[in-house]
Amino acid sequence: MRLSPSRVPSVVALPLGFLLLPLGVILLPLVPELGVPLSLLATRFLGRKYEWARRFNAWIDAKWHSLRARMKSGQNPDRPKLWRWTVGTIAIIIFWQGLGLVLTVGLARFFDFDLAILFATDDAGIAQLRELPPWSAAATILVSFIPLFLGTLLAYRYILKRPIKSLFSAFERYSWKRTWVGFAAFALISFVFGVGDLIINWDSYTRSWDVARFLPYLIILLTLLPIQTTAEELFFRGWLQQWLDNGKKKQWTISFIGGFLFALPHMANPEVAGNELFFPIISYGSVGFMLAWVTYRDKTLEMAIGAHFANNFLTSLFVSTEDSALPSVSFFTTPDVAWAPAAAVSVLMVPIFIWLSGKWNAKVAA
Repeated sequence: MRLSPSRVPSVVALPLGFLLLPLGVILLPLVPELGVPLSLLATRFLGRKYEWARRFNAWIDAKWHSLRARMKSGQNPDRPKLWRWTVGTIAIIIFWQGLGLVLTVGLARFFDFDLAILFATDDAGIAQLRELPPWSAAATILVSFIPLFLGTLLAYRYILKRPIKSLFSAFERYSWKRTWVGFAAFALISFVFGVGDLIINWDSYTRSWDVARFLPYLIILLTLLPIQTTAEELFFRGWLQQWLDNGKKKQWTISFIGGFLFALPHMANPEVAGNELFFPIISYGSVGFMLAWVTYRDKTLEMAIGAHFANNFLTSLFVSTEDSALPSVSFFTTPDVAWAPAAAVSVLMVPIFIWLSGKWNAKVAA
């Protein structure tokens, strides 16, 4: 393996090991191409201090050699080597979390925000967060995704040594028409389900629109929100999905794994805190599955980018919850997310979006 964990100072290696180990263990049975190298690196870091980590490392090292041999036996010569994917993934995550935190803290201090409120997950803290100016609070949160956007592009270009164009699409040119198809299809489906819920549960909705606060917030939605949604698509449906798509896994497998990986970081959102994780995982995982499916089908991120932006934009603009991860000045507010119905709706949306986007895409391509 071409990593050199011994060169990393212990003050960095030990926290990084504890960060990578749970992720690696979770991914071991699901995606060994991701789980094995992450677990190996984590146990090498932690093995400097802990005997249990050294024992685990001996077992995972055997898995690593077996994985390398299996990968090499059927490897496409044009496909980047496994170590490049592994190093690139770790570099992206560190760059995203490290620089993203710096940008968020810096902007919070610029706006004189209390960091404890900004990162709150309890009801009292979230209530205080919603008292902050929505546009500046949203900007402070969304700015943290700029490093994910840039880090994924840089890692793809300089670690994988692939042209950035191929991260977005397998075609020669990027099609904005497909992006608008993704946006329109998701928006239409969300509108139908949203109006239905509004009629059925009218008493749980509160009008919260404030015209004086709306315009600056809209500017943030139209500038930083596309960066946030595109950054997530580049990493999850671009970087990770291309890693998973080694020519041996089926579309169902890649979509299920992609959906699960997409759901994982969303479990840290404030609206998930204090809830059972089953329904949130189903809800976020279904969206991830859906976007992974159409990306695999079309061999491009264009439709997923449009649909992801539609989801976050419409949620921020029309209906938000009081415990939302992103402060907003939406037209309506509900007390919290009803996760069981939300999960059911997310599952129902999957086949509808796949069918509708495919049908509209065929008309655009004709």
